[in-house]
Amino acid sequence: MKQLAIVGIVAVLFACTSLARSGFDAEGVATGKTVLWFSGREVTALIESDFSLDGSIEIEGRTIAFGARGTAFGEATGDSASMTLDVWIVIEAVGATADGEPVSLRGGMAGSTENSNLAASALGSAAGPFFFVFALGTDSYRAVGTADGSAAGAFVVPDDPLTMQMDGIGTYTLVGDLVMASAPPDGESGQSDYLDHVPWDPASWPPELFARLLALLDGTASELWEEPEGQPDNG
Repeated sequence: MKQLAIVGIVAVLFACTSLARSGFDAEGVATGKTVLWFSGREVTALIESDFSLDGSIEIEGRTIAFGARGTAFGEATGDSASMTLDVWIVIEAVGATADGEPVSLRGGMAGSTENSNLAASALGSAAGPFFFVFALGTDSYRAVGTADGSAAGAFVVPDDPLTMQMDGIGTYTLVGDLVMASAPPDGESGQSDYLDHVPWDPASWPPELFARLLALLDGTASELWEEPEGQPDNG
């Protein structure tokens, strides 16, 4: 089994039709590191990334500009011969509006690509949905959209001498719908409500990562960057 480190897969470009009265529109830059394991044609990976996000939300005709900075953690699996790759990412970020009101977003995105070239500096494009809980002050919204995008990088001296590493950068755009999120009853978790709205079959995600996503949405996640030992479990 060969291990390879590579950066930039997390970057994606998002697009979807927004609601007439409320929407989510943002652009940014992502950088990060992904460690990949190869077993024959099979590829599995752990992904780390930092990103910056600047954009706006529109609520009943009112446009509010914001900026946020955060981290992402995820996994990927694919086939190096067919150049296919499926990616799952959980994200957490905090920031403020142009007027100084605090904002935050937490959630995840999943994408797939059919042109990933893991041996080259062109990391290909990815497509798939995202789901975030977006908080503006004391108000919470669900932001949902679909995604496509690309990233590229270059090989560098690896952090771990037993691996290869590529550092890269990706630009992305998120465009989606905003729906006011209702607060859960006192003493109850909001997790089950999110399960009713996430745009994925839970079984399509790696089990441990999907559990981390739900904990993040529920506000009970521990350290986002805490990595499991060894190769990721995509079962």
